[in-house]
Amino acid sequence: MAMIKYPLYKKNNSRKNTLLYPGLTTVSLDRIITYMQYYYVMCQKGSLVHRCYVQLDPESADILHDSLEQRYDLVQVCDVPDSSVEPDTLIAPAP
Repeated sequence: MAMIKYPLYKKNNSRKNTLLYPGLTTVSLDRIITYMQYYYVMCQKGSLVHRCYVQLDPESADILHDSLEQRYDLVQVCDVPDSSVEPDTLIAPAP
């Protein structure tokens, strides 16, 4: 069973809970997703070609490229503007 660790809390004089580590804040997942770029992903092995659009951060796009490059003959992962994304080939982030 996995354990989830939460930041330590301490109570101040005003009876509010405050974070012991003030640099940590909570951010909505929707807010994070709006800052991620769209990427066109194409990979080919022989005559089989896969292509799609995904929404990733730049570090994840690099990791995806390196991973696909080990398994396919030809790989392309490149950032694209929002206007060029084809909705029918978009892999949406999980809710």
